[in-house]
Order: sequence, then C-alpha cells, then structure tokens
Amino acid sequence: MSSNLPDRMDAAFDGTGAPPDPMDRPGYYEGLLWRRSLAFCVDAAVMFAAVMALWLINFLTFFIFTALILFFWAAPLFVAYDTATVGSSGSATLGMRLLGLQVRTWDGQKPGYLQAFISSCLFWFLVPFTGGLILIVAPFSDRRRHVHDMLSGTVVINTSGETAPRISGR
Repeated sequence: MSSNLPDRMDAAFDGTGAPPDPMDRPGYYEGLLWRRSLAFCVDAAVMFAAVMALWLINFLTFFIFTALILFFWAAPLFVAYDTATVGSSGSATLGMRLLGLQVRTWDGQKPGYLQAFISSCLFWFLVPFTGGLILIVAPFSDRRRHVHDMLSGTVVINTSGETAPRISGR
C-alpha cells in the first residue's frame, strides 16, 4: 500500500485517497495524544501571557481598553490564534511546532485559513459544550483524530522524533 505523505515537507501531494494507514506508517501517529496535550498547554501559556500583557497595557492606560479586552477574552482570541497559526505556512500552533506536530488536510495538503477557522471554531464550541467528552474519541481513533479533526477534514501528524519518518524542511 503506498503512502500519501511525502518524503519532504514541501513536496506536493497527489490529493487522492486517505492519509496513510497507521499500520503502514506508524511514525506519523505515535505519541500524538501526549504531544497534542502538551502542545495545548504550551499554547495556553502563550495565550495567558498575551492576555496578561493586554491587562498590563490596560492598567497602564487607566483601563481604557477594558471593553476591548473583555470582548476578546476567551473564544474569539483563541480562535484567532489557532486560525492564524494553523492556517499559516507552518500549519501548526506554536506549541505544535515545538513538539513536532503539523495539521494536514485529509488529502495531505496544508490547511487554509478557512479550514483552520472551521476546525478552531468546532474545537472551542464542542469542548465546552460537551464538557470535554468529545476528546475521549481520540484514543479509539486509528489516526488519533479528535471530533473537530473529523468534522473539519484534518489530520495531525508527528513530524519529529526517532519513530517518525524523516521529513526535511524547506
């Protein structure tokens, strides 16, 4: 069975079929659950630092930006961060890049901003709405996909480590 993922990160995909079977290319899916969890913690720390910086600026300007900060608190700020980073050329958030993960479309291409926006909105809507229960799906999925990955047509792959296939940069 041939793989749909390239040998190089900037190589073109054929755009047909599904991502490689985990039995054929296990390196792309090994360690995804703990890496994604840790990447989320790193991204949460980045977002916390950004919010603290906004509150510091707000304090120094005698609370002029209070309404703006309260409007952009939580979901809109997180959705904007996820959309901007996953939809960019790196196709990963800062935490995902640090841990060697990338988001790809179902046919292997890098997601665009619209697909990143849809995935992020689904995540930030479904996780609080279900109390995080939708995250339980990933350990039972063959490609370790969460529900928002399935609904938005994306797959997260491991691009680092000894178990992952070698994928060179640009």
